[in-house]
Amino acid sequence: MSSAPGEPSSPSTGSSTRYAADRPFRRGYTTPPQERRAVADAHTTKLWLSTTLAMVDQAVIVTIVIACAWPALWTGWSIVAGLAAAGFGAVLLGRQFRALECMAHEASHYNWTRDNRRLNDLLATLLACVPTGSRLDVYRVSHLRHHRRFGTRDDPDLANYRRFGLEELDRASILSFALDSLSRMPAYRRRWKETSGGLGRLPVMPFVWAVVLAIVPAGIVWGSWSAALAAAGVWLLGYGVLLPVVRFLGECNEHIYTGSHTVFDSTISNLGLMPRIFIHPHGDGYHTVHHLWPGVPHHQIRNLHRRLVVNDPEGYTARLRHRTRFLSSPVRGLQSEGRAGR
Repeated sequence: MSSAPGEPSSPSTGSSTRYAADRPFRRGYTTPPQERRAVADAHTTKLWLSTTLAMVDQAVIVTIVIACAWPALWTGWSIVAGLAAAGFGAVLLGRQFRALECMAHEASHYNWTRDNRRLNDLLATLLACVPTGSRLDVYRVSHLRHHRRFGTRDDPDLANYRRFGLEELDRASILSFALDSLSRMPAYRRRWKETSGGLGRLPVMPFVWAVVLAIVPAGIVWGSWSAALAAAGVWLLGYGVLLPVVRFLGECNEHIYTGSHTVFDSTISNLGLMPRIFIHPHGDGYHTVHHLWPGVPHHQIRNLHRRLVVNDPEGYTARLRHRTRFLSSPVRGLQSEGRAGR
């Protein structure tokens, strides 16, 4: 799932592939006839499940913020432990906010419910967009352009990949990757702020949401304004610092445009357990299936992936580009059941 619209980019020189072309990449995959019914059934939405998951994500955020405010009451050397707990909580918050962004992404495809699109947008806005400061209608325009104009000058993700050099990140080690990513983060964050401009009052809503549901309750629960201030600090660290990092880590692992000519070949699935839990929650790691069938909701996408792994060994399993570890380079073809994203 990408989050920020980009800008048109000019064709790169000396490349064997079409960069910023006028014609979208072709799909590059043909659904086996015997699987077409299963694919159609996988498009079934479950509004109650999407709503419940978003509410759980919110509840986890509130719980983390309130729990991490307790160390503010400690004194002496225990303050060090409190700060460590707050830092760990902020990391978890970054993941939880990313989970809500993934649910907003689902709603952009009407994957909460297609029976009532207004209800889809209303619930997603209240439960996923308000806490993360995103605006569903603006995001939908950009993200659907990514799908419909994939690989062209109009593809916002391609523009971001070229602008921030996401394919050139140094993955030789954790340290080199971290330093390389950090060097790109200021420009990446500025771009995110630019694309969030002109959204009316919505950017303020995450702060209002946090104050009402987490910060003030933390002060009440622990009976101290110091706890409320600590809660505000943990929330700000998770939302303002860790979320952009997790968002960046997610976006840089979704595609490799260079040398590719189809949507299937240029899309990467992140099937490792840890990436799926912390960077690509709610089925976001099964990105190839998502690009083949964007209308398959988060609660169906894993099962469809597993079905294709078993029933289409040549067209899907042997050709799928994926990674199981965050720093690893993508490989083609699943070699064992353990790599099938089970």
